[in-house]
Amino acid sequence: MAGNSYATVSRKKILDFLKRSGDRTVTASEISDYLKETDSEVNITTIYRYLDKLEKEGTVIKYAAEKGTQAVYQYVEMGHRCEAHLHLKCVNCGRIIHLECEFMEEIAEHIRKDHGFLLQCKNSILYGKCRECSR
Repeated sequence: MAGNSYATVSRKKILDFLKRSGDRTVTASEISDYLKETDSEVNITTIYRYLDKLEKEGTVIKYAAEKGTQAVYQYVEMGHRCEAHLHLKCVNCGRIIHLECEFMEEIAEHIRKDHGFLLQCKNSILYGKCRECSR
């Protein structure tokens, strides 16, 4: 059926856009704009449904909206284990840095031992400016 083919092409374009934007977060509106530019206009509700599906699969991370803004999404490579580490997000450009450093275990142990708090990093994010935006 033509409808299924259209959905598959649209989903492929959405996933390709997410992959190319993997070092930053994107909004559903940005995805919609991209699809319009590539002559693949899709209803925004359909985009949100597909993003929700990708989030449940672990293909994207959904970051909560900041003070009245819309939620943002980031593509994640399989096996990236984002639930096991913190993230840094640039408030200027939206770039995401995954803190997969060895010292993260030391930080988690310090927080547990000295503060009595068991660290769970699921989608945990710290905000600031990246090196490029700070110049």
